[in-house]
Amino acid sequence: MRTLPPLLPLLSLIAIGACATLPQSPRSDGLARLGEATRVGSQTVRPLSVVEDSRCPENARCITAGRLIVATRVGRETRNLELGKPDASGVTLDSAEPAKRTDRRILPGAWRFHFSVITP
Repeated sequence: MRTLPPLLPLLSLIAIGACATLPQSPRSDGLARLGEATRVGSQTVRPLSVVEDSRCPENARCITAGRLIVATRVGRETRNLELGKPDASGVTLDSAEPAKRTDRRILPGAWRFHFSVITP
């Protein structure tokens, strides 16, 4: 029976380690997709899911504008942010794309959000 040279396990570990990727640091422009982190001011925010999208579709007429609520991780807390309304810490969901339409469903990978923070 042959034995492996003593350096072979070490070389294998080095090769596997070279394939590892470093975690990406968050963007710093306030833009994010679902699950993607971005920095606004000193806060890191990560939109997790769309909780409610009752916005008026762009190809319809509505009596009310409706609202968009996104579950968002802000620092270590998860908060429901409503489009255009700052939360207690000043973090605001400024915009969301794509626009809602009556003739198509928005897929999770299509969402793009912009956040900002109001500092006192």
